Amino acid sequence: MGKKDRNTPRMAFASLRDMPGTRVMFWVVDDCPYCGERHLHIAGNLRMADPGESLGEYPAPCDPSRVYELALPPRPKRKQSKEARRKARRDGKDEVLDDDKW
Repeated sequence: MGKKDRNTPRMAFASLRDMPGTRVMFWVVDDCPYCGERHLHIAGNLRMADPGESLGEYPAPCDPSRVYELALPPRPKRKQSKEARRKARRDGKDEVLDDDKW
């Protein structure tokens, strides 16, 4: 690991969860980029706070000298629409199979 890697914060994908029976929300990092363990970071009150404001750089609880950046996980890619699947099927039917293509 070089010097540059030690100083740049790594990305840690977090999900927002609330503590049952209270109004407290937490950002939960399931896989820490440094140790692989689960860490919690307070996001604020359930009714009054905007949890998006608490995203950003935090010291890692496993090693406070290292910093990671809390971020939302990337969204999955959208599936192909039904119409696009139908069009692909129709295009495949129009194709004539020769002896060479068998």
